This record gives sequence, structure tokens and C-alpha cells, in this order.
Amino acid sequence: MAKAINDSLNLTISISFLVKIILAVGIFAGGFYSVQMRIADLERTVSELHTEVTVLNQKMADMEKEHVKELEHHAEELEEENRSLMQKLGLKKPA
Repeated sequence: MAKAINDSLNLTISISFLVKIILAVGIFAGGFYSVQMRIADLERTVSELHTEVTVLNQKMADMEKEHVKELEHHAEELEEENRSLMQKLGLKKPA
């Protein structure tokens, strides 16, 4: 025959053990919150850096385009000067 389960269950926890559990949960919650705040800060920093890199990349592309235009203009001037010098030397007929 099975024993009947006693309806009166006495559970005892010492006060020092309860305080340790509360401190452990508090430390865990505080650490978790601290980690979450640090992650949010790092995400914000990465986002700002991404924006800055994008802006700098666009500025660099614009500077490169401007430099290419200057080089093309300079090459045209040199070609014209070269054509003029060749005509003066009689190596090329005027166009």
C-alpha cells in the first residue's frame, strides 16, 4: 500500500542563504544591464564610424574625379603645346 503524501510540507531556508541568493541575482542583473549598456554604446559607436567612413569615401571619390579632370585638362594642354612645338620645328603641318 502506498504512503499518503503529507499535506504539511515544511520548507526552511536560512536567512544567510536567502541573502546570498538575493545578492547573486542582483549582481547577475546588474552585470547583465551593464553588458547591455556597453553593447548599445558600441553599436552607437560603430554606427557613427560607419557614417563617417561613408562620408569620407564619398569625399575621396569626389576628389579622385576632380583629380582625373585636372590630369585630363593638363594632358590636353601638353598635347597642344607638343603640337605647337612640332609645328615650329617643321615636323608637323598645321591642322
